[in-house]
Amino acid sequence: MFWKTVGCLTGLTIVAATAFADVPVRNHVSAGMSHTPHAEQQADWGQLADAFSEEAHASAPSDFPPLVQRPGAENAPTVYGYWPYWGDDVSTVPVEHLTDLAIFGVELASDGSLTQTSRWTSVASEAVALAHPVGVKVHLVLICFDEDVMEDVLLSSSRRATTVAQAADLVNTYGADGVNVDFEGVPTSVRDELIAFVNELKAVVGEVTLATPAVDWNGAFDYDELAFASDGLFIMGYGYHWSGGDPGPIAPLYGGSPWGSYSLEWSVEDYREWGTPDDKIILGLPLYGRQWPSTSTDVPGTQTSDGWAVVYEDAVPAAESYGRQWDDVTHTPYAFPSSTEQLWYDDAESLADKMGYAVDQGLQGFGFWAVTYDGADAAFWDEVAALAPTTGGEEDTSDTGTAAGGDTAVDDTAAPCSESKPCGEEEGRSCGCGVLPASAGAVWLAGLFGVSLLRRRR
Repeated sequence: MFWKTVGCLTGLTIVAATAFADVPVRNHVSAGMSHTPHAEQQADWGQLADAFSEEAHASAPSDFPPLVQRPGAENAPTVYGYWPYWGDDVSTVPVEHLTDLAIFGVELASDGSLTQTSRWTSVASEAVALAHPVGVKVHLVLICFDEDVMEDVLLSSSRRATTVAQAADLVNTYGADGVNVDFEGVPTSVRDELIAFVNELKAVVGEVTLATPAVDWNGAFDYDELAFASDGLFIMGYGYHWSGGDPGPIAPLYGGSPWGSYSLEWSVEDYREWGTPDDKIILGLPLYGRQWPSTSTDVPGTQTSDGWAVVYEDAVPAAESYGRQWDDVTHTPYAFPSSTEQLWYDDAESLADKMGYAVDQGLQGFGFWAVTYDGADAAFWDEVAALAPTTGGEEDTSDTGTAAGGDTAVDDTAAPCSESKPCGEEEGRSCGCGVLPASAGAVWLAGLFGVSLLRRRR
């Protein structure tokens, strides 16, 4: 893999250039967990991929394949897959097992314009050509991980209008189907404006989904209003144990001793508590794990230095060679590479349990960060197919899959009122290559008292 090979060769340079340190607040599932799982992975890999990418934009197609409708698939769960621009070629993605393919990602600038658009234009034609004939929708991922930029744009109706117009142009030019808004580290100052932005965007593109935190530590996401305005909230359900904390499951299905309460189940219940309907919840799952230096093989363990990410295709065979073990509480496999290391990850069995939970709970569906990390593992995709079978399809000439065109003018009065409703924290570190230490993220200092204040309605 390009991104793994280059990343491993240059990992030390990235780490040396990182200015921030992770500071855990408590052991195990830490209150210091980061809000920016996708941002941190981009910090590990994205700059490398940009440096090796061609700057020339691909030509937009004069025609593009219409989205077909899969017969009988109306009630099937959503299967949402992020494709990162540093991943293997998009042609390697088994799109027939997905319902949505999200191309990560075009960046937001402080004036509302979009940058790094070649990450979209260089692959969008191919993605649509692969996805639409099998009934899979393609989304442009719009990313922003800088709170100053978010404030600059979201607090300005004119700058929001610029963003909406440019995003709609990129989507419609390539016959794609919508936008995924991936804003991480969102400040509370833009909570209402984020809702307005989603409404404005939804008015001119076919679909809008959002990447949202497993625990909204800042209380910046008004879940029920965002759910109402969008087509779905993709919970980034990973990083419950992070590089700067102690070893443990990346995506625990359930909480309980000795791990504490934070888990995928906890996150789903938190979203429900704050008014998110089940049919707007997409449970995001990780195709990566993490390995920590530790004092011993005791579980729970104690880290001796930061852990590093291990992608699925590396973690699964490595754990088998070390001696795979299983945590019954969280439904997570783990292994001990040595007497002073712990590897926690997800494999086909654990992911099947977590996908099955999403289906059994009646959620809209589940998804993955990120496709191509699995290395085309047949056992994993068989589990996906068993829970979300696809039946093939016939062409639907109604063109319901292409993004809505039309006037991109924004009505500044369109945003609905929003009831304040903060909740918890998002926590994830994200992944890199099998041996690359994850770059350190921003420091989040919040205690349990602060959590209780943030979670109260104002």
